[in-house]
Amino acid sequence: MKHIQLIASDIDGTLLLNGVKTLDPEIFKLIHELREKGIVFMAASGREYTNLRNLFAPVADDIAYLCLNGCLTFYQNECISKEIMDTTIARKLITIIQNDPNAEVLVSGEKTCYITPKNQSYYEHLTNTVKNHVTIVDDLLNIPEPYTKISAYFKNGVNENYQYYTDMFDKDITVQIGGKCWLDCAPKDVNKSTGFLKLLSYLNIPAENTVMFGDNDNDKQILQACGYPIAMETAVPSIYKLIPTHVSSVNEGIRSILDCN
Repeated sequence: MKHIQLIASDIDGTLLLNGVKTLDPEIFKLIHELREKGIVFMAASGREYTNLRNLFAPVADDIAYLCLNGCLTFYQNECISKEIMDTTIARKLITIIQNDPNAEVLVSGEKTCYITPKNQSYYEHLTNTVKNHVTIVDDLLNIPEPYTKISAYFKNGVNENYQYYTDMFDKDITVQIGGKCWLDCAPKDVNKSTGFLKLLSYLNIPAENTVMFGDNDNDKQILQACGYPIAMETAVPSIYKLIPTHVSSVNEGIRSILDCN
């Protein structure tokens, strides 16, 4: 594994294993070592930008960010790419989620997320557990920026709801499961590889000189786009079978890459 210029990693289920909420401090040391060798580290997640900056606080200005499953990318606090959802489709989706008694809506912006919570516990979950920067608004159909990613939160689990939303919206948007309770909806044909390839172009890094760690179906396209895809031992079966190289932790994988470079 020679000439590595960028290492990307999914967060939940990959860098954060077994429901852990904070990063192992060793990753910050490894990111510094990567920087010394001229290798960029990229956080590649469905999470929002401010959430990821807080998570990576000790190295927040030293890494690249792929946010909202590829809808937004940032480098050195500059927005490099942004994918926009059609406003009419976005408003239809929001309305249907709002009318679903089992769901709450999350509308992601560049540096905050917008909600009109049906239940106070949803707001508390986003601020205390997810640790998002949250803005409560009266009307999600009129937010002060374009629509990028829209999510539905199902407290009791997303799985049985996936097909309903896919059948309704699959022609117009990208619908993916983003964890046990989340359904993530992005502009049509946008996925993690969208932002990944745009950020690589900006940094002038060929895809074959990159590594990606992932565990879930929403990592599939970016794993296929990078030079060296690596799946977690705990990856969902579809990803585990697709990607032949497996590791038990991202830190272990990065250490072995540092030894080779």
